[in-house]
Amino acid sequence: MALFGIAMTILMWSTLATSVDLLHGIPILFVNGIALTIGGVIGLPWVRHWKLPLGLLLLGSGLMFAYHVIYFFALKLGDPIGVSLVHYLWPIIIVCMAGRPSSGEGERRTLFLSALLGFGGAAAACWSVQQPLLASDPTSLVGQHVLRQAAAYFLALVSAFAWAGYSILGKRYSSVSSLSVGAFSLPAGLACLALHFATRETPSLTAQDWLVLVYMGVGPMGLAFYLWDFGMKKGNTGTTTALSYATPVLSTIFLGFHAEQKLSPMLWLGVAMVTASIALARSGKKARAKKDKLYEVKGTVGSSGDAPTL
Repeated sequence: MALFGIAMTILMWSTLATSVDLLHGIPILFVNGIALTIGGVIGLPWVRHWKLPLGLLLLGSGLMFAYHVIYFFALKLGDPIGVSLVHYLWPIIIVCMAGRPSSGEGERRTLFLSALLGFGGAAAACWSVQQPLLASDPTSLVGQHVLRQAAAYFLALVSAFAWAGYSILGKRYSSVSSLSVGAFSLPAGLACLALHFATRETPSLTAQDWLVLVYMGVGPMGLAFYLWDFGMKKGNTGTTTALSYATPVLSTIFLGFHAEQKLSPMLWLGVAMVTASIALARSGKKARAKKDKLYEVKGTVGSSGDAPTL
């Protein structure tokens, strides 16, 4: 059951960028507001778990708000495929941010290599997408195009840091129930709607637009959060991590099919590098955990004053 939940979460997160692209032209704050509010309402049956410290509630909601708004804006501003891959550097950022100053030389080297591989892969993928566009644009528009895409990729990186910060915050407060996710999603969604209606009116939406919005709220921005946490706690961590490597690959495939865009070998090389960098970063984290456990066992044996019985 846990494995099925993780697989469903990966599939839903892989369709998020494509869903946002389907809603191109609809105000970002409105899209976020509706989807996050739906995701928050899903958690109302577990509202008793929403009793959180005010500081944690404000910080968690703020990061949830910032992450989605910045990421969606980046998707609308630049090329969705490149933006999505830059955004999926967040697992590497989490490992690097969670690293301790006392980490050994080997672990620091692993983190550096994974970051270099990930950012290099994202750069290769972005270049593969932009190269034909730059060749077809008039010279007078190249500078404007480059600035626009650079801004989109930068915002995607900022969103990756925001999600990494949110994830690390959740790990720091491990005693807080995962059923409290709605306490972050609902305020973030209502804040988006308030900001939207303060400056604009309700946009005109088709039946397909509403269908995509409801899917986003129920799926990638709703149930996915709960299923992921359930899988991490109840399932095999190694299997869960291995499945997560498929997210940037599937996201690229979905975007390619949606845009009817031919995916070049350079793009697939970039996707492979990003995926490999996530695996490399995770392997370094796993090795550190084993080393810490070994030191803990040795410390326990040493403090007991007794030699282990063979």
